[in-house]
Amino acid sequence: MKALFIGLGGIGQRHLRILKSLEPDVQIAAVRSRGRPFEIGDDLQPNTSVNIDEKYNISVFSSIADAAQFAPDFAIVANPTSLHVQTAMDLVEQNIPLLLEKPVSNTSEQLGALLDAAKSHDSIVMVGYMMRFHPCAEKMKQYIEQKALGDIYSVSVNVNSYMPAWHKYEKYNEFYAGKKDLGGGVVLTEIHELDLLNWYFGAPGSVSAIGGKLSPLALDVEDTVAVMLEQPCQGRHIPVTVNMSFVQQAPIREFLVLGENGSIRWDIVAQKIVLDEYKNDTHELHEFAHFERNEMFRLQMQTFINSVKSKEQPFTALEQVIDGHLTALAIKASLQSNAKVDFADFKNNTL
Repeated sequence: MKALFIGLGGIGQRHLRILKSLEPDVQIAAVRSRGRPFEIGDDLQPNTSVNIDEKYNISVFSSIADAAQFAPDFAIVANPTSLHVQTAMDLVEQNIPLLLEKPVSNTSEQLGALLDAAKSHDSIVMVGYMMRFHPCAEKMKQYIEQKALGDIYSVSVNVNSYMPAWHKYEKYNEFYAGKKDLGGGVVLTEIHELDLLNWYFGAPGSVSAIGGKLSPLALDVEDTVAVMLEQPCQGRHIPVTVNMSFVQQAPIREFLVLGENGSIRWDIVAQKIVLDEYKNDTHELHEFAHFERNEMFRLQMQTFINSVKSKEQPFTALEQVIDGHLTALAIKASLQSNAKVDFADFKNNTL
């Protein structure tokens, strides 16, 4: 088995290690632009004593076209967001299955063309929404589908962390999350929760957002955003609020679902989910304190490999997750226009 990596920064190297643990005999090639020689650990700390190309016997190419001679069985796309669509198009046109890191793109340009190409080639384009593989995410979906609270009235989501502390091997305003031209900003970088909302409820009816670059950080992207979604749920629309921030030094990430008979609270940082249902006096606590972050990536990679081998589409295939991605783009559009965005119209005009 042969794997081609497009980008080997922090996330690319994490995927590499997990792939090697699952498929020890896999041969590795990479298309690299910055070409950092050192290893970046799962803790995002650099180890300059290790040469990543030598450690994993990586064949390095300057372009996807040059890498064709390697004849990869699949590819892992982990380059900057602004390059994702063109990279994916190049791979799809060569009939190479790919795991595409989130977010899919930073603009709507060529997004419809990528969808059409993936359909026409019947290509596997799996998007890296690894949070769907967390046991709390799966438990939340079960509760919602089982109508554990009766009618749901509202949902609030908080996604707050301190982006300058993420990467120890580069300046915070030099990697993709903090640069507009690379597809950064809190909305796209922290898109996982928007994908989860799409997985749980489907596409929103409308999108409104306020915020922008509010902190003194040296960024040219939005770092603080408040979003209101008009979300279809159980045959009617409910309010869903999403607060996103790059500037909270103590991370706060949580889902809170309120219904007629109680609440469901998922503390993402503490890795626990609590159901309080008062009609039947049901109170359930599910804690996963020892669940390792890498396990989500491992389950995701195993799902991708299985899809490549079976030639069956995974449940995070591009076509299945596109509405969550478009929700993020609609939020960006609302920020720019300072107006409510009708999602159906936005989607029709985008794809």
